[in-house]
Amino acid sequence: MTKIEKHCEFCSKSFLAEVKEVNRGNGKFCSLSCSSKSHKKDKVPNVECGTCGEKLYRSKSVKEASKSGFFFCDRECRRKAQKLDGIKEIHPPHYGVGLKNYRSICFRDHKKECIICGEDNIVAVHHYDHNHSNNDPGNLVPLCPTHHQYVHSSFSDLVKDKIDSYISSFLSSRESI
Repeated sequence: MTKIEKHCEFCSKSFLAEVKEVNRGNGKFCSLSCSSKSHKKDKVPNVECGTCGEKLYRSKSVKEASKSGFFFCDRECRRKAQKLDGIKEIHPPHYGVGLKNYRSICFRDHKKECIICGEDNIVAVHHYDHNHSNNDPGNLVPLCPTHHQYVHSSFSDLVKDKIDSYISSFLSSRESI
């Protein structure tokens, strides 16, 4: 592969481009980032980042496809916005507040440990009927991330009986109160 020295049309940085690419009309930019930025340099910013307020350009189709109407300059800003104290309109439904938060409901009524192995440092909450809208304590099962993954995999048969037994026992104890 023969390469020649070129200067990036966006940032003017020197780089090596393959001759065959230059002959095809390519080899104009030192990176994908510069190529992308050069295509957007004529675009007038028409939205703001929902987290930091940076001015951004989004095409008409992207703007129309947005369910929330919020846009972000990068993944970090989107991650910040999706935290529990961030922009409520873009939270998944199970991010509710207070007792609507399924984790709060679960750990109010269940011990914060995996019912399979006893792990108590990192505990996930599984919806027994797989319905994330059903946050009844009898539908919530504390599991470690590993056993939670078992439930949603081809290994579910390894934990199903223990989970069924736990739920049955939990519901029986609730009825006797």
